[in-house]
Amino acid sequence: MKISIIAGSHRKNSQSLKVAKFLSNSLESNGVEVKLIDLGSHPLPVWDPSMWEKDSDLKKFWLEYSKGLFESDAYIFVTPEYAGMASPALKNFFLYLSGGDISHKPGLIITVSSGMGGSYPNAELRMSSYKNTRIVYIPDHVIVRHVESVLNGETPVSKDDEYIRGRLNYVLKVLVEYGKAFVSIRNSGVIDIKSYPFGL
Repeated sequence: MKISIIAGSHRKNSQSLKVAKFLSNSLESNGVEVKLIDLGSHPLPVWDPSMWEKDSDLKKFWLEYSKGLFESDAYIFVTPEYAGMASPALKNFFLYLSGGDISHKPGLIITVSSGMGGSYPNAELRMSSYKNTRIVYIPDHVIVRHVESVLNGETPVSKDDEYIRGRLNYVLKVLVEYGKAFVSIRNSGVIDIKSYPFGL
């Protein structure tokens, strides 16, 4: 089992990255291989149509950047809330993905807020990011509110910290099971990305 985690903040050493590292450590302690991409320390150029050209510099950059990403069985997207929206870095990341890259694999959305927000990025990603990528978001998602005060050490320091750790560990177990189950869908022979590369 391999899971890719994309930390979607523009900032280096962001709170989103802190959450992503917690998720990574939890998965690895349960025998799951993890690929972590931090869009803050390794930003992608703004997508442009040269990605459609086979030998363009941007295409070559993406192929190198994304090595190992598409072999994952499931994906986790961690995004801060910027002005009520998912981060532009993460939305830009989705533009790079083509028809079969992550299609018919389960995805988990984790949103991060310094206060009581965080719900809008979940709704935004569920509404738009699945259309051509064919990612299948699981029903569960998690909002990490007051993120600066949780997930800061090995042990929880408050009831809120204890709760969010438990909730994250629970949803990771759910995602792993979805990852196992979706293998049979992709192996069924009914998926036809070549004939139907785009959603409607």
